[in-house]
Amino acid sequence: MKLIKADDYQTWFIEKDNKSIIIDPWLTKTLQPEGTFFIQRRKKNPTCLSEDQVKNISGIVITAPFEDHLHIESINMLPEIPIYTSNIVKRQLIKKNIQNSIHILSEQNTKLSNLNIKALPTSYPYYQTTFSLLIKDDEGNSIFHEGHRVNFKYLIKNNIKADVAILTAEESKLFGFIQLGMNYKNTLKAVNLLGSNQLFITGNNPDRTQGFIKNFLMTKSFDMNDLSRQINVCKNEGDFYDF
Repeated sequence: MKLIKADDYQTWFIEKDNKSIIIDPWLTKTLQPEGTFFIQRRKKNPTCLSEDQVKNISGIVITAPFEDHLHIESINMLPEIPIYTSNIVKRQLIKKNIQNSIHILSEQNTKLSNLNIKALPTSYPYYQTTFSLLIKDDEGNSIFHEGHRVNFKYLIKNNIKADVAILTAEESKLFGFIQLGMNYKNTLKAVNLLGSNQLFITGNNPDRTQGFIKNFLMTKSFDMNDLSRQINVCKNEGDFYDF
């Protein structure tokens, strides 16, 4: 199994035995059409994935109903590929007339290509809208993905473990008090609970978010040196991990 950070933000690509899945695909340079008022984000490179890698995708996982996870333009670039997600995202996909088949993930194991995937509970304020992912291959290698805030109580109660963790580490708050992304100390707490030996940073540089919402966001970066002293850290587009 191979994990690739497919862009400089929060798109992820996992390959296993010539099959692959993509998580929260954003495959264009601009998140929204130009002139969008509420939220906007731009990047220099749409993705580091090759055309062959994109063509080889056999499953799409969407973890949240927000524009930077549920990017309709990118989904339209991946027609006929089955989508695995939540009921709330499914309703939005249907409203957008997406014709891909849609499957609902849960805490019960779902076989996606040659990977085993579970959707696990996340934390406030995302209880009803998003989910974490636990992904395993048949050899027992595992990845835990949480695009916002980890549900620590669930990890402890269910003894969730993963070789690699994909987590936020740059704190972001809406209106100064509603936490949207974890600070790096909570990131380290999650890594230790998971027993991970490798950390990938997701949701990079929340301060680069533009539009009206930026007026209400407070962000704080992480201490890379502190993180790196305690665990191997990857945060750049194109970084990968081979199991």
